[in-house]
Amino acid sequence: MNNRVLSVGAERALGVVGLFLVLVVTKLASQGSTVKHTVAGQVWAFLVRRAIDGIAVIGWLADRLLPPSATNGGI
Repeated sequence: MNNRVLSVGAERALGVVGLFLVLVVTKLASQGSTVKHTVAGQVWAFLVRRAIDGIAVIGWLADRLLPPSATNGGI
């Protein structure tokens, strides 16, 4: 028996988390893409790009590891 209330709640929670991660990436992208002339700036840009990579890994894992009912409404 499927519980539609829990399924919709899980989808909404995943959607909110995904939206938050997209907003984080947009904030980080501007900081990681500009040219840095100092060593500290270059290190910061490197760390920002690795954080964006980490967010991409989180999205990939969510797509691959979550059961299908949690990601597409049980279709």
